[in-house]
This record gives sequence, C-alpha cells and structure tokens, in this order.
Amino acid sequence: MIYAQVEPEHIADVNWIMEGYEHLAMVSTVDSSSGLIKFHVTPDTYFDTLDIIENMPFKVEILESFANEW
Repeated sequence: MIYAQVEPEHIADVNWIMEGYEHLAMVSTVDSSSGLIKFHVTPDTYFDTLDIIENMPFKVEILESFANEW
C-alpha cells in the first residue's frame, strides 16, 4: 500500500494515468477533500508504481509506503 497526497483536482488524473498501466496498481480515494489517495500494489509492482508516482506531471507527495510488509 502506498499513501499519497495530491491536489484534489488531480485525483481523477492519477486514476486515468494508472489505468493506462493495466494491472500495475489500483487507486482508491481516501479523502477527496484533502486529496488523500492510496495505491494498492503487489510486491512485484511496488517499485514500478513508485517510479510512476514520482514522475507524474504534477506534485504527488508520498506519505507512507509499506514495502516491508512482504
């Protein structure tokens, strides 16, 4: 699981971008008013997803990530 913060107007953009990478991560909105989202990832897709998040065309702040749970 990767928790991140974006501007609320970019939540849909994150979803659309991640949909383009089929089966990489599922995005859920935790709090739409604050822009808190989470990415459901697997051990195999964790680092690829982080790379995509870090290269989004707008600011995405990673709050927590749980790679050590596996």
